Amino acid sequence: MSYEIQRLSEAEQQQLQRVYDDLKQLAQSSVPGVASAARAALAQVATALSGEGLAYELYSKDWK
Repeated sequence: MSYEIQRLSEAEQQQLQRVYDDLKQLAQSSVPGVASAARAALAQVATALSGEGLAYELYSKDWK
């Protein structure tokens, strides 16, 4: 079975990079909950930027 490779547009890449940069700053927060949440989100955005995320719709009948 073969699936189409999805690519981000240049604008989407730039948006994600801005989000990544903002989250990186928030990850340095002195508020533990903020720093923790920012680090978790940072990992997800880094995955999206690297293109290594899974095509979740392949694994869930409920994903739309």
